[in-house]
Amino acid sequence: MDKAPFLINEYGEWFYKGSKITRKPMVKLFSSILIRDIDNTFHLRTPVEDVVVEVTDVPYLITKLDIVNKNNLTYISFTTNVDFQFLIGKDNPIWMEKKEASNDLIPYSLVMNGLIAKISRPVYYELAGFLNTKIIKGVTHSGIFSGKEFFILDKPNLRNSFI
Repeated sequence: MDKAPFLINEYGEWFYKGSKITRKPMVKLFSSILIRDIDNTFHLRTPVEDVVVEVTDVPYLITKLDIVNKNNLTYISFTTNVDFQFLIGKDNPIWMEKKEASNDLIPYSLVMNGLIAKISRPVYYELAGFLNTKIIKGVTHSGIFSGKEFFILDKPNLRNSFI
């Protein structure tokens, strides 16, 4: 199989045949047709084309956090590097993953349709300002509330349990 012409690196940067795509409108256009197949491969798919995309980690990076009040509840809203906005909740959870190469816990969020975003370091530090604790099955956990949902951020979870 030939090498995929597109690559999304661990920072959410897009490359075509080794050259970085620097025009944000172009990246946003490509990201609008990005899909993840059941075999965990990524594709730019239209009715007439299907191009494989190599993804180093995940395709998106969370670059902004906002607080939104809706129906007397407070939600955390994220914005990705391609300006996609969404509220954290049951359909868009946050979780932590432990990377094999280190003991670091890395935060991720489900964006849509099996596509995941890594939470950038500045957003993660901002998110830490909203940490709460909750006792679950007799164990105190640190995490965040978004709406009525509580997301545990003090231990790793498996990505597959959310998608």
